[in-house]
Amino acid sequence: MADNDQLPAGSTDDLTEAEEDTLAFFDSIYFEELASAAASAQPIRTEQDDNKEQKKHLPVPAPLRQIKGHVDARQKKLRETIRRRRQKLLQLVSHPTIIMTRDKISFVLGVLLIMIIEFVLLMHPTQMGRLYTALLLPLMIARYIIYRADLYHYFMYDFCYYAQIMQLIQMHFLPDNIRFAKAMFSIANGPLILAVAMWRNSLVFHSLDKMTSIFIHILPALVMFSQRWQDHISKKDFPLFEQMDGTIVTALVDFWWRPFVYYAIWQTLYLIKTEIVSKKKLEYNTTMMTSLRWMVRKKTSASYRFLSRFGEHNQLPTFVFIQAVYTLATFLLCPLLWHSIWVHSIYILVIFIIALANGASYYFHVFAKQYFKEIEEQVVEKENGTDVKSSKSQ
Repeated sequence: MADNDQLPAGSTDDLTEAEEDTLAFFDSIYFEELASAAASAQPIRTEQDDNKEQKKHLPVPAPLRQIKGHVDARQKKLRETIRRRRQKLLQLVSHPTIIMTRDKISFVLGVLLIMIIEFVLLMHPTQMGRLYTALLLPLMIARYIIYRADLYHYFMYDFCYYAQIMQLIQMHFLPDNIRFAKAMFSIANGPLILAVAMWRNSLVFHSLDKMTSIFIHILPALVMFSQRWQDHISKKDFPLFEQMDGTIVTALVDFWWRPFVYYAIWQTLYLIKTEIVSKKKLEYNTTMMTSLRWMVRKKTSASYRFLSRFGEHNQLPTFVFIQAVYTLATFLLCPLLWHSIWVHSIYILVIFIIALANGASYYFHVFAKQYFKEIEEQVVEKENGTDVKSSKSQ
């Protein structure tokens, strides 16, 4: 569930995975020609020595060398064309005017989004799921495009994105399944929303990336809040605590065991993807970022030392174990949230304040320095202008 609030920009020297796929496509076309020519050419004869251990190949026929040279030339030309276009596009989108316009639009949309969510939650809680669905698709498409370009798209295999799919299934396909609703309630109000504090998500209105991270971690909890308490909100009935509708055992099964089963299913699928299906790809391209690689990217960091406590070769099982324990721990408070609208409201409010505080720290840490620097430059310019005027008057 790693967030990329401080991820570096992608390098212009390395081609993206999509561009490498394009080159591979053209390679396949030309190597089909190579294979066809090889089939029609005279078979290559070999001469064995007395020990029958070494083979000496005859020279490659001229037609094959010509096709191979053609392939290399076309590949080189295509690679250079892709590099030039990428460089030109990056220069265009990195222009100060473009960046400022984009940030202004993101800021306005971010503030409007918060206002719309508040209005729907308080006035029309039954429509919260539709608002969530309408926002999810464009934000996920934008995030995938940005992450894919920077080779961070493996972040989108994390549990928080899997939870978005579960949320859609619960809302649109199993809305009357109370057991699945309770499991989704625990997931949304447990590891998902607490990731705001864990990954230091920030409420920074001008950043599409940061607002998307806030969206995927907080909005599912608001959707489940509206589902759980929509009748109370419409009737303006806010009891301090509702009587439990079962025993402690059933509460643990509904809010602890069953959601953990869904988590375990995701963890299994994730390990199959990263350790079996895409293992060679990840080993070959070490710039592809995953949550584990992000946490151990700096050997001086506390997360690296913690995950390497049992040796670097055991970082993965250590990470899986710690994440499972953390997930189970976040489920424990959910039965209380289910039975008290007051506790649930305060809980979400605290998380929102944490995100707001992180955003305030970001603004003052990043923008304050730039702001004071501009003031100092203006003061220096004024002083220099005053000195010039005084010297002229003399």
